[in-house]
Amino acid sequence: MLQDLAALAAPAIVCAAFLVGAWVLVRKELAPKRRQRSREATASAERSQDRQQGGS
Repeated sequence: MLQDLAALAAPAIVCAAFLVGAWVLVRKELAPKRRQRSREATASAERSQDRQQGGS
């Protein structure tokens, strides 16, 4: 039984490393889009505040 588990240890480690690497890559690729949306939302909020202050 332990020999079977030992035989599965190496593929399990490789699988875990692959999944972590894929997660990091996907997160890195999606991050600029989230930052850009955040910047656009901030800029939009600043513009609306300027309009409100300028209209008073």
